[in-house]
Amino acid sequence: MSTLRPYIPFDLRETLLSYAARLSAVHTGKGMRRLLNDLRIPVENFLMGRHEAVEAFASATGSDAEILKSAALTGKKKHVEFRGAKMAKTFVVRQADKYCPVCLAEDGSPYAWRQQLIWCFAPAHRCVHHNTSLRRITQKGFDLREGLVAPGAGAVTPCDGDQPEYLAWLDNRLHGPREEPKWQAGQTVQQVLETSMMLGAVLEHGHKVRPHKLRANDQEAAADIGFAIYREGAGAVTEALDTIRRRSPATAVQAGPLAKYGPLFDWLDRRCNAIDPGPIRDLLRNHIIKHDALSRGDTVLGHEIKERRYHSVHSLSEETNIPRVRMSRMLQKLGKIPAGATHAECGLLRFDAQDISGLIADFQTTIERKDVPAYIGASKNQFQTLYAGGIIRPLVPRDKPGAVRNVVFSRRHLDTFLETLNALPVASETGKDLHTIAYACQRGAGTTLNLVYGILSGELPAWRRDTPPGLSQVLVSLTDAVGAE
Repeated sequence: MSTLRPYIPFDLRETLLSYAARLSAVHTGKGMRRLLNDLRIPVENFLMGRHEAVEAFASATGSDAEILKSAALTGKKKHVEFRGAKMAKTFVVRQADKYCPVCLAEDGSPYAWRQQLIWCFAPAHRCVHHNTSLRRITQKGFDLREGLVAPGAGAVTPCDGDQPEYLAWLDNRLHGPREEPKWQAGQTVQQVLETSMMLGAVLEHGHKVRPHKLRANDQEAAADIGFAIYREGAGAVTEALDTIRRRSPATAVQAGPLAKYGPLFDWLDRRCNAIDPGPIRDLLRNHIIKHDALSRGDTVLGHEIKERRYHSVHSLSEETNIPRVRMSRMLQKLGKIPAGATHAECGLLRFDAQDISGLIADFQTTIERKDVPAYIGASKNQFQTLYAGGIIRPLVPRDKPGAVRNVVFSRRHLDTFLETLNALPVASETGKDLHTIAYACQRGAGTTLNLVYGILSGELPAWRRDTPPGLSQVLVSLTDAVGAE
């Protein structure tokens, strides 16, 4: 294939299709399709950015194929590929849909118009060279000349303020040496800028904002706010998520991630499944797991929770079948919730699942007050004595009579008491004259409370029968008991 003459160099800032349109305007006086047909390059393959068509075009024009490929936007069924990265069709547009009137005026004749690569990206709302607003083309085409007869007179609109930092970063990513932090260097243009815009929009406009419905200047401001945070790395992003969660207007106990993080969560959960959003998904998922009481089996941003890390008052209520308001009161009495906390404040508290697992087991295996004497092998009067003396304690402490309805006892607490009794030596190992605690009390050895205190503290020697443990099976020497009294 012969090389086109005269040779017209490729502008490193323009798109591949812009270059083809300029060449065709010079060599044929018509649109790029005419030149492609003359060069026997499949038109649709070239318009779609297929590499074999780009290589054939580079050979015919005497251009560097790799440079042309770096300016090509390859169309796929559901996305666009740019320099090996998948991007959404709404984020980068292959057609000519924006332009800077000043740039085109500087180019001169329509034959020389260049569609700049940066104009194809949705976050580009102003010209990086002239700080003027980019104008929209109502009739899109693969070539500026297809939708734009001439730049409108008086169409230049200067932009307020300095150029956004994210736009300078985008220009450098496309055309510069790419000297940037490792955090950003490993991400695509869309991952950096789309996340920046979503973060900034929620921080600036609240949880009900629709980021892509904002006006161009508001989108630009939001993206710049988010970019200033995002470029600082994961730590700064996590702090921003803290702020977003704290500002959430949701006060319901059952409020989920959508209410807490607004459109940022909606975007990551439903709207960007075809395109990898980058590290923001993992950061938000970890933030949700850290702050929400998620159950085993729950799915958060595509990740199934294997083990519960936190409980809330609501989840504790569900696991123990205790009404939520009553659960809040009991947790306050147990010191797990600050005294005087409101119902809303209680609903926002989180409890470490491992720390509170014992409490859940206690609630699920409680023993009613009427059944405790039989469980510990004591008479009703003995139990009442130990209960009043604080040796046998209820699951939920009572600070005054009637403070807790339906007094129940922890099986774990009662088992610990029985294990202590079971650790006593068996009576058959001694020749002493031994009697039960009830008998010793009747013979002037003191009260049940004093004897049990002495046994538990080790001050009063005691033995047990070789039977299942219980207070009625504990034996003491009458001489020792009277002496201790």
